[in-house]
Amino acid sequence: MSFGDDIARICIVFTGTLEDPMLHIDLPTVAEFRDLAQLRAQFCVSLYMPTSRLGEKAEANRTLFKDLAKQALAQLRDAGADKRVIEAFEQRFEQLAGGQHDPDQGKVRQRQRAKPDEALSFWNHQGNGLAVLALPETLRTFRLAEAPKLLAEVADRLHLTPLLRAMTSRHDAFVLALAEESVRLVHVFANFPPSRVWVPGLPKNAEEATQRPSFHVRAPRGHLQNREGEKVLLHQYVEKVDHAVRDTLRGHTAPLILAATEPLASMFRAICDYPELSEEVIEGNPDRSTDPVLQDQAIPILDRSTAREIRDLIARYDELKPRRGTTDVSYAAHAATAGAIEQLLVDFDAVVPGLVSDIDGSVTYAASDDAEVYSVVDEVARRALCTGARVLAASREQLPERAPLTAILRYQFI
Repeated sequence: MSFGDDIARICIVFTGTLEDPMLHIDLPTVAEFRDLAQLRAQFCVSLYMPTSRLGEKAEANRTLFKDLAKQALAQLRDAGADKRVIEAFEQRFEQLAGGQHDPDQGKVRQRQRAKPDEALSFWNHQGNGLAVLALPETLRTFRLAEAPKLLAEVADRLHLTPLLRAMTSRHDAFVLALAEESVRLVHVFANFPPSRVWVPGLPKNAEEATQRPSFHVRAPRGHLQNREGEKVLLHQYVEKVDHAVRDTLRGHTAPLILAATEPLASMFRAICDYPELSEEVIEGNPDRSTDPVLQDQAIPILDRSTAREIRDLIARYDELKPRRGTTDVSYAAHAATAGAIEQLLVDFDAVVPGLVSDIDGSVTYAASDDAEVYSVVDEVARRALCTGARVLAASREQLPERAPLTAILRYQFI
């Protein structure tokens, strides 16, 4: 899969009031991130900027982007980039920035029955941050829930640390509200309103899934007829739900929290193979709960799950060190390059400037952080994630010995 492919990625749209405007975010899947991380070229441009999700701030967002783009173009000229390469980047940036702002533009286009400027629409639908990743022949954007630091970087690879942070921080989860009367998938967040996720092929309820006009049929004496038959029908319903949800969540790593009553909860858990299915269940009939109520119930489960995962990782480290557990950055870099890391806990705020060899993972440390080096910790996390490791973010206080990282290896690495 190439950088320029039209890859589908999840787009979450939060709806709100004028005081609580819409928020649009889209993050890469692990597969997409792996493709981005493996890219090497003579010139790659990475732009990161905070954005406002207020529509009236769209022009300010666009102006900030154009200023960042100018910085990147200046870096390209200083690096001796060919004039045609610079022009190619410039064209990409101008295309994303769109035309000049005109308050009467909408009326003019309406009269002319012309299509609206897609770029201007893009700037009106933002999250709290934006990543723009570009090569001369293509450009990708990702709207972020958290505001990154302002950055314009030109290198032989893309700068992906802010994306890595967003992908490894547990700030969101999916809630599957499963009842006989209805079913829905909700994306919940720690700091933002919940969002309903459209799931192709998801049945409306058990009756639609089983094509029965009346799911419960009672005998004259008031007892359910054919209880075993009813279980079969419920299994059919749950299987259709699982199939639809599985396709929608493929490639994502956010936890899935089930909100259901028995026997639906046990039936779904028995067949669901989503790796991040939460052990805890939101009890009670979710058909009676609004999306915000489900979010209020899900976030504590998400917090407990993250804390438990971090504790389990540290406990495994204590059992496996020093042969298969390490807090040594150089050793972890060698292991990550060889694909030997199984789990990794990192402090993304740690500053360890240097370079990591693409051949054997050897580390060359630098005295200071400048344009010629990058964060060794971030690079270890990037390589670990690209080779299938489970990567978690934590604070320095949570890490053993307050080291910048803790790694669990798949095997003893020499």
